Amino acid sequence: MNSRNDQLYDLLINIFGSEARIAKAFGVERAAHWKRKVPERVALLCHLSPDIPYQYNPTTYQRDMKGLRLVLEKPTTNNEVTTNDQTIHLQAA
Repeated sequence: MNSRNDQLYDLLINIFGSEARIAKAFGVERAAHWKRKVPERVALLCHLSPDIPYQYNPTTYQRDMKGLRLVLEKPTTNNEVTTNDQTIHLQAA
């Protein structure tokens, strides 16, 4: 068993409260079997969520880092809305 995966499972239980709620949140039938290994797609979704303090590690899933172009830093929440439309910037000035 991978201790990092156990930590993710425990984290999900703490956040969602039960296996049934975890399953509902991720659109799966059962989350009970995740005690051994949380599915990689769920780990990636957890990494992308600002509400779940988890950072995806490709080696947990035996992924070769050479072929992946992932930003492994946890995304931060930023309430500022940005745009690349220069006309909006000029009108605001």
